[in-house]
Amino acid sequence: MSRGDRWLLVLALALAAVGLIMVYSSSAILGITRYQDPNHFLSRQTIRVLLGVAVLFAFARVRLRWIERFAPWLLGGAVALLAVLEVVGHVSHGAERWLRVGFLSLQPTDLARLTTVVFLAWWLKRSPPAEQGFLSGMGPPLAVIGGVAGLIVLQPNLSSAVLLAGTGVLMIFLAGARLRHLAIPMAAGGVAVALALATHPYMMRRLLTFVSTWFGGDSDARGAGWQLDQSLIAIGSGGWFGRGLGGGLQKYLFLPEAHTDFIFSIVGEEAGFLGATLLIGLIALLLWRGMRAAARSADPFAYLLAGGLTLQIGLYALANLCVATGLAPTTGLPLPFVSYGGSALLVNMAAVGLLYRVSAENDQREALTRQRWREAS
Repeated sequence: MSRGDRWLLVLALALAAVGLIMVYSSSAILGITRYQDPNHFLSRQTIRVLLGVAVLFAFARVRLRWIERFAPWLLGGAVALLAVLEVVGHVSHGAERWLRVGFLSLQPTDLARLTTVVFLAWWLKRSPPAEQGFLSGMGPPLAVIGGVAGLIVLQPNLSSAVLLAGTGVLMIFLAGARLRHLAIPMAAGGVAVALALATHPYMMRRLLTFVSTWFGGDSDARGAGWQLDQSLIAIGSGGWFGRGLGGGLQKYLFLPEAHTDFIFSIVGEEAGFLGATLLIGLIALLLWRGMRAAARSADPFAYLLAGGLTLQIGLYALANLCVATGLAPTTGLPLPFVSYGGSALLVNMAAVGLLYRVSAENDQREALTRQRWREAS
């Protein structure tokens, strides 16, 4: 544990602590209204953060060769859970995304996005696309990405499917695929997204609202654009230094999902431009340390694993921030480590634990290399 990049652990824990504070601030009124308990969401999130810390340190100690050895089985288990979800999943807000196990709820999509990265790192190490050609090198991993993303779309959860596919394509690029070869799956993905939008009216309505806001001057603030309008009001009213922690007004049932999808809006309102910038800075530092661990890795599996996990966290953060600021259509994606939630937090903590493990093995190799050079000189 002493050889790895401790900044990865510190930054993940700092983001989780910020999330715990902001979850309480943004959900206390909702807790009183819905459950007659201002601490309802805080108490549950505290338990999840503690579990997340345990998961973080557990995965920081896992040997990468064990993860690599069981990569196909891990993905198979996640795919099986996605399939079970279609039969016995819990429906919320029109989407079937949770499995109920007693008092716990599990979102298999989060497990699937983690295990897909692990599997792709395992596969691409053994079949580099630059050496295998287009069909042999890119066909199998693209089929896996398409299959997992397709199961996620069925929930329906288009945004998570798109981000998983984007992560997979970027990993194939990191593995050495040619840019012109990547144009084909990207075009196919665009067609798949268009079909999903055409077959799911609420998705199309969100997209049309987004387009109308930017190009038609009509945000539909009383209809489909209500969340975005309230989010922008929250961020705009924060000014440079915010209203003060707990002093926000949009969480008084004006902004739906203030503690989950739109928690960044509450950060902007209560901590202002300065606080929001510091939060983005923490996320950016975590992504930098993750890519640093990937760049220093000599093993292809570790390199692709660290790169894929870092890109995935970054894409989720970027998507959430774009939604909160009106730069993307409204989706149900949480802000990593900060938003209220269980499965997403645990998976992200596991990802940082694996990033730390990669950095620890890198440091060990570098120390041995320096020792050899000293002996040779």
